Amino acid sequence: MTAPRLAPLPSLAALRAFEAASRTLSFSEAGREMNVSHAAVAQNVRRLEDELGRSLIVRAGRGLALTVDGAALARGLTEGFDAIRSALDAFRADDASRPLRITMTPNFAVGFLIPRLGTFRAEHPEIELDLDPSARMVELGPGGPDLAIRYGDGDWPGLETRLLIAAPKVIVATPGLVAGRRIEQPADLLSLPWLQEQGTEEIREWLTSRGVTGAHEAGGAAMPGYMLYPALLEGQGIALAGKVFVEDDIAAGRLTTLFEDDDHQGRLGYHLVRRPGPPRPALAAFIRWLRREAPGAADALSLVGRT
Repeated sequence: MTAPRLAPLPSLAALRAFEAASRTLSFSEAGREMNVSHAAVAQNVRRLEDELGRSLIVRAGRGLALTVDGAALARGLTEGFDAIRSALDAFRADDASRPLRITMTPNFAVGFLIPRLGTFRAEHPEIELDLDPSARMVELGPGGPDLAIRYGDGDWPGLETRLLIAAPKVIVATPGLVAGRRIEQPADLLSLPWLQEQGTEEIREWLTSRGVTGAHEAGGAAMPGYMLYPALLEGQGIALAGKVFVEDDIAAGRLTTLFEDDDHQGRLGYHLVRRPGPPRPALAAFIRWLRREAPGAADALSLVGRT
């Protein structure tokens, strides 16, 4: 047995116009509430009356009055819109009570996010943040982080990504560490100590992608991201870094570039990665702030990806 077909509803604009007019008994007041002209409200009410084939609102002196049919419809609509408002208020309350969960690499957290985070907190004190600076890749499924900030080319099927900061990778070291050494090809790096973020294999993967295998003669150290940069500047090893985060040190002579990745398409860098669909208001505000704060903030690259 099939369910009976429901009759189509009149337009939502007409129903909203009548509901507002029935509460205020004024086309002008209803127009101000809906941010439209009083003529638009009156036109929508008349259209609804024509569709229903009955009078709903009539002139009464300088104001308006509801007919018997209008009063009956107004009661039903007010109850219906109140239920919708209650459901939306529940959504907003849930959003307000749920922290905004952001995962990112420790290097990005230390090199970009943390020094700027005070401005976001000042602008949005109502938004609670739950930050996870981790090299560990996480699942962006329901119940997971709202946003991941990850390095790559943005080609991650199944998720929405947007380039935030264009940043080809560079292998860098202090001039003192490489003084007197001939560093002409990637294999020459095997004689130098290395530094990398804990939980990653950045140096080994970079060398392997260039056909270099084997153990470093001088060994190396894996450490949290906040420790890597000071160790790098002290000359404790070579490191793989986003160029945008070490450009000032390179320009000042504190670091020297040994190798730089080719990025002819301009897609390498830090991307905002999230599940498809409209972001909740707190996430939308955080993304707007990030894009405003990003150095040379990249325009949207509407790529699709995973992290």
